[in-house]
Amino acid sequence: MKLTLAICCTACAGLISQAHASDGTITFTGNIAATTCTISVAGGSSSGSISLPTISTKALAVTSATAGSTPFTVSLSGCTGAATQAAIWFENDSNVNSSGRLINTGTASNVDVAIYNTASSSHILIGQTASTFGSSGMAFPISSSNATLNYLARYYARGVATAGTVTTSVNYTVQYQ
Repeated sequence: MKLTLAICCTACAGLISQAHASDGTITFTGNIAATTCTISVAGGSSSGSISLPTISTKALAVTSATAGSTPFTVSLSGCTGAATQAAIWFENDSNVNSSGRLINTGTASNVDVAIYNTASSSHILIGQTASTFGSSGMAFPISSSNATLNYLARYYARGVATAGTVTTSVNYTVQYQ
């Protein structure tokens, strides 16, 4: 009898804990723009490739050193709609570390790739919230249906770099305002 009563009490306790009121509400908001543009990365298609220069390990011999600054552009053309600005949101993915840099999957060790706005010495924190326009870099004007979004990529030393290959990638979304 005591065992049956204990089983019934345990079962009822489980039901009671599942039948409680909600703790809160999450509301999602957003905007869909009628703006569309043709996208070109570094003069190619919307999926481009940026070649960083070959540098010596000596240039990345201390933590936080950067080297190999390489400018690249994302060009927008034939833009339609009412937007007057565009920005890139560099998306978070498994190849983005907690510092907002791109993780190297090549053979060189202690090396990340950081992306910068051309007008800033601080790297763009990749994967930051997309809810704020330009949160992953500055906004650029759309003029005469075109925009040129300028960035820099640099090697970043997480420690003393070793020789090898550097390979990484980032997904992005164009934001319009």
